[in-house]
Amino acid sequence: MKMTRIEKFFVRSPLRLYFQRKFEAPWVLSNLNIGSGCVCLEIGCGHGAGALLINQYLDCKRVIGVDIDPDMIEGAKRYISRPPRWARDIRTDNIDFICQDAAKLSFPDCYFDAAFLFGVLDHITEWRGVVAEVFRVLKVGGMFSFEEFLLGESSRNRWGHVSIGEAELRDALETVGYSIQSFEMMKRLPRCFVRAVKDDYSSKGGVVEWGKYIYPGEGVT
Repeated sequence: MKMTRIEKFFVRSPLRLYFQRKFEAPWVLSNLNIGSGCVCLEIGCGHGAGALLINQYLDCKRVIGVDIDPDMIEGAKRYISRPPRWARDIRTDNIDFICQDAAKLSFPDCYFDAAFLFGVLDHITEWRGVVAEVFRVLKVGGMFSFEEFLLGESSRNRWGHVSIGEAELRDALETVGYSIQSFEMMKRLPRCFVRAVKDDYSSKGGVVEWGKYIYPGEGVT
């Protein structure tokens, strides 16, 4: 779903950028062991800072940011065309922003080396579909690293958010077939930092059918 005007104002605010740079990016983008020349995806590109941060932390061949809102796409393009002082030495010629539904991506299977998002799933009603689509477009061994708000049932549809619990998120990742490498909860805020890897199912003798891993011996329905 698209953000409200209030949410867009916050996403584009200096305060949001400060927290994204100083707190979220180090958790999401540091120590990933991703090689140079990687192709990376950002779900929910927002004002464009996320793509710049991905380039700052990783040696990317290409960074693609997607967002369902054309207004956010245009804003992100403007933002990186005149990058702020902190980003003036960061590469921008390899960044593309595309208006797409993250639950119905146009990219082929096994296209990206890594995928990232910064607190986006709680804005998407069909967030499980996004988890499955990211899995599809990741290469085997690809990393899905992200930060997310875990909001209770009382927050459903409030301020444009949907409720996601820790157990729900873990189940969605594992059902699709990710191997969860880390799942860290903040102590005072309902936020988590997650790193999950797309496993090599060929070594397990299983297949992926409609976004769900079918273990050896199980039927494909």
